[in-house]
Amino acid sequence: MNEMYLEIMQLLLVVGAFIALFMGFLLFFKPEMVEGLNKSGNKWYSARKSTKPLDIVRDTNAFYFNNNKLIGTIMLVASILAFYLIYSRIPTTQEYMVNSGNNASELGVGILLESLRLILLITVILGLPVWALLVFNPEKLKLVNTYLDKWISTRLLLLPLEQMNTGFDGLVVRNNRLFGAFFILGAGFIIFKFLG
Repeated sequence: MNEMYLEIMQLLLVVGAFIALFMGFLLFFKPEMVEGLNKSGNKWYSARKSTKPLDIVRDTNAFYFNNNKLIGTIMLVASILAFYLIYSRIPTTQEYMVNSGNNASELGVGILLESLRLILLITVILGLPVWALLVFNPEKLKLVNTYLDKWISTRLLLLPLEQMNTGFDGLVVRNNRLFGAFFILGAGFIIFKFLG
């Protein structure tokens, strides 16, 4: 299986090298063609329409507090069940290594599984008091909720993604011979390495 992934990576590198070789020659000999391709290919699609609904505050507290006993009980039972399943079904690194025959290449998978197990267990444990408060003392949860209900808009976080930056494209076209040589040499190295 690993050999198949290596062959796919090798194929992608070789195909990419031929594309880079072609672009390198174009940059070296016909930079105006690359500039034309760049202008026609640079289209900007804004994510603002798709992220605008994230900036609207939606109050779900009323639903939870109106149905506090039912939702709290369901979530408590689900959390306890999730805790049991996570604790009993997701192996630790040592358990995974024993089951995989102590294969050293499987160590990374074991560490990832144990990390996932730990994160899920902590999340479930932190959720248990919230669901218990929702069932038995929703008024106390409402007090805590007033401190936690803060709205953070995604607008400022996503603002840099809303601006098109073509500075690097201009740099490549202005220094076409340098970048063309770099592409040609890099592509030649990869092609020689994998096909030579």
